[in-house]
Amino acid sequence: MTRNNRGGHNGRVFLVVLVALMCLTSDPWPTGLPAAERGEVALKKSPHAKLRPVTMDEVSWTEGFWADRFRRCRTATIPAVEAGLLHPDNSEQLDVLLIAAGLKEGERKGKGTNWTDGDCYKWIEAMARQYMVTGDLELMRKMDRWIRVIAQAQSPDGYLSTNFWNDAEGRLQMPYFHEMYNMGHLLTAASVHYQATGKTTFLDIARKNADFLHQQFSPRPPRLVHFPWNPSAHMGLIDLYRATGEKKYLDLAKILVDNRGSSPGGGTHRNGGTDQTQDRVPLRAETQAVGHAVCATYFYCGATDVYAETGDGTLLEGLTRIWESVTTKRMFLTGGVGTGSGQSTRGDPVHEAFLDDYHLPNDCYCETCSNIGNAMWNWRLLNVTGDARFADVMEQVLYNSGLSPVNIDQDRFFYCNPLEWNVDRKPTHNHRTAERWLVHSCYCCPPQMGRTLSALQTWAYSIGDEGVWVNLYGGSKLDSELSGETVRLTQTTDYPWNGRVRIQVAACPKTAFSLMLRIPGWSDGATVTINNKPHPDVPDGGAYADVNRVWKPGDVVELDLPMPVRLMESHPNVVANRNRVAAMRGPVVYCVELPLNEGGQKTWRDGVYFPENIEFTPRIDENLLGGVAVLEANALTTAGKERFVRDVVATSEPIHDDREWKGVLYRPLLGRKLSRPEKGTVPVALIPYYAWANRGVAYMQVWTPLAR
Repeated sequence: MTRNNRGGHNGRVFLVVLVALMCLTSDPWPTGLPAAERGEVALKKSPHAKLRPVTMDEVSWTEGFWADRFRRCRTATIPAVEAGLLHPDNSEQLDVLLIAAGLKEGERKGKGTNWTDGDCYKWIEAMARQYMVTGDLELMRKMDRWIRVIAQAQSPDGYLSTNFWNDAEGRLQMPYFHEMYNMGHLLTAASVHYQATGKTTFLDIARKNADFLHQQFSPRPPRLVHFPWNPSAHMGLIDLYRATGEKKYLDLAKILVDNRGSSPGGGTHRNGGTDQTQDRVPLRAETQAVGHAVCATYFYCGATDVYAETGDGTLLEGLTRIWESVTTKRMFLTGGVGTGSGQSTRGDPVHEAFLDDYHLPNDCYCETCSNIGNAMWNWRLLNVTGDARFADVMEQVLYNSGLSPVNIDQDRFFYCNPLEWNVDRKPTHNHRTAERWLVHSCYCCPPQMGRTLSALQTWAYSIGDEGVWVNLYGGSKLDSELSGETVRLTQTTDYPWNGRVRIQVAACPKTAFSLMLRIPGWSDGATVTINNKPHPDVPDGGAYADVNRVWKPGDVVELDLPMPVRLMESHPNVVANRNRVAAMRGPVVYCVELPLNEGGQKTWRDGVYFPENIEFTPRIDENLLGGVAVLEANALTTAGKERFVRDVVATSEPIHDDREWKGVLYRPLLGRKLSRPEKGTVPVALIPYYAWANRGVAYMQVWTPLAR
């Protein structure tokens, strides 16, 4: 009787539920892959990569530092970016898609930047990543709506960049018009959307667009050799190749990488062929990081992706040389990149760019997108090599210059991320601001923050032949496979404020495998225990501890990373930081911040100096800046510094430091055991650099003058 009634009451209930769901999603299009298959679409191990990144459905943040930021990204960042993209005074606007689709009257010309479309796609990518974890139907509704608009805006031949939507003759004439920046972010967002939802609605648009690009570029016409200006298309094509298996997209990515630098001398930096776009010297012959730092890091990301699929060792050799140029001579302590404007070493005019070796001024540019691009590149290098040094740089960015662009509430943003702010000086560029904003004259950075904060859980772990690689520490759960068998882990930690990490095995293969625990490069004296028993042979910082055994459910691994405060010094060739030091604890860079509304101007003008024997006391303040560890100490005023140098330092034995600087840009300071200053002191409470500018306009410095 019950079986025969399924077409009756139960069937009507099912129909009502189905109709309700269709109304909620407002999307009659097919749903594509079942959820169980979505994570397998794009992220199988690349043939020439040592590691496979975990997929969006294999890992989630549970509690703590990154879990809080992931949640606020959904509730605050994504809505704030949407509000910005809908604001009439903003530089990037969703309206341009409506106009191109014929759904709103108006002219595209003069509305939004040339690169507006790409930043809209980054916002959709952020929603797709959040949806995969949360199942938030409101995000699905928004994505469905805008994907239908994008489909209507696309030309029949597949071209899609709204700045030339109705001007076929204007297409692909000038690299700086950013058409392929827009298309590259379209390809990536569509591939992520496919992984997250299983729907092909956005993927079909991307394939049609990529087919158009393949038709234009595969013959390698000379007139297109300098395209694209900003190479997001390199990554986008590889993302699409991994999502579809269509080899022509990989072939086109290879063509674009090979084109770069093959025809130097394109005229102005807007035309290509110069160092501004890494287009004067082929990557395989390059020895230094040059030009626009966003273009550079995007290009290096795309080339690393091509290596992962092809195994072209000449690409990896060039990328390794460039990485060494960045990390040993052209990167800020915060992991930020991009000094500003000037000339390249080969004489090309550049802006928002890498400049000369060791030219690292503290009023730097450090655009948000380039900082995050640096982390994206190092994540890729980590997965193709398994080398912990790349994870170190990735982490260095994420806790510092990759997080400073957004406020604690995660709804206001920075474009530039300088390492000092002097309220008494007028900013040299409108992108340098004392406070974060909602709308701006260039809006590429907010959606970049949104998609990055939504993706970081997939950077936390990788899967290799050895087992599970733990790259980032944070409260999380992993549910993946090793050799066809389930592995489930739960990680619990208060990192980065506490160096203790606990990982419990919930399910595992019956045969031995390794937990590869990253020992950060800043760490000294790390210990590992398994079920309360010490594990031998824990390496020094800058490597992975290989904890190999036959595991069983319930096993517990505990990693303890001591976190003393370290005073850091720069290579002596960094003129801006001579006789200055910065404070770090764990992966976090700290700064002196003196808000005007708390009397900061007087303290700033009286002077703040660190004696080389300064002692910081870490203190967790749950009520400050979203909950942070502050570093408390007594610094010196100008008068106190003069007395200290005269009476204490001058009568002490000098330091004999025979350490070499070869291959090192920053290192801990060797300080003397001096008597403590008793007069001319001022109490300071250093905060994490990423959290500055949340208490009003303030003086700020990462590198503080040294009393020596």
